[in-house]
Amino acid sequence: MGHVARCIGLIHQLQGQGNELFVACDKNQEAVFREYFKDLIIIPHEGYPFHFGGKGHFGWDLLSRSRSLRSRMKNEREEVKQIVLDNSIDFVISDHRYGFISSEVPSIFMTHQVNLPIKWYEKGVGILHWKLMKRFTFIWVLDDEKSSLAGKLSANCPENGCYIGPYSRFSVYTDQVEKKIDHVLVASGPNIYAEELIHHVLKGKEALPNLTVVHSTSVRLPEGIHEISGSWREKDAVIRSARYILSRSGYSTLMDCVILNSHGIFIPTKGQAEQEYLAERWLKR
Repeated sequence: MGHVARCIGLIHQLQGQGNELFVACDKNQEAVFREYFKDLIIIPHEGYPFHFGGKGHFGWDLLSRSRSLRSRMKNEREEVKQIVLDNSIDFVISDHRYGFISSEVPSIFMTHQVNLPIKWYEKGVGILHWKLMKRFTFIWVLDDEKSSLAGKLSANCPENGCYIGPYSRFSVYTDQVEKKIDHVLVASGPNIYAEELIHHVLKGKEALPNLTVVHSTSVRLPEGIHEISGSWREKDAVIRSARYILSRSGYSTLMDCVILNSHGIFIPTKGQAEQEYLAERWLKR
């Protein structure tokens, strides 16, 4: 859903520039997009078969699903080919989906990770990442030329790439709101890790005055904790009013904090190398 969130800002800009957009997504993603764009043309499209065990072993979680992921990526290329032909598409934009590419029209790969946060023994993964990424006509990097937000992850932009800056769903709002809520906990990402984050933060809730929890989990919160679990628009109103945003250190949330001019308190998901790197980087800064 972090990818959905940042695409909202991009869709808002592209529509404002007079483009006709087709968005390929599943039903859950469509429900979110419809909150922001009533007339958006949606093409039903399956996601990748990810599965997270909740133990922090992200590498193993991906490796254990590698066969089904490769199969989905192969099928996706055929699906994109048909989408382009059926709808007379001029160009394709993929938000870090290696299989969402067309050989018929220019294809753009959007990412903040030019370089994956990998260990030395995972070098082969980085090589494969570059190989798949370079198949695209263009690469859009969600950072500036100084790699101010993502650090080493977005450094060394390829020759066919360019930096396009941060994107956030909060860029669709033009009005100013008062920062009147002290702390808002945003529990997002895979459900098992979102619930873990809520339990972790609530252990120290006495140190967090006026805490509001924004989530879509099944966790039952104790009395006295204000929670928002409704529509994304309802959640947006609360997040925009926050002085401090507590969350995982996902890149989409980092971009949200920049657009909102809010302070972030980041708690990385254990074993998620990207979040651990970003949290450490911003702790030092």
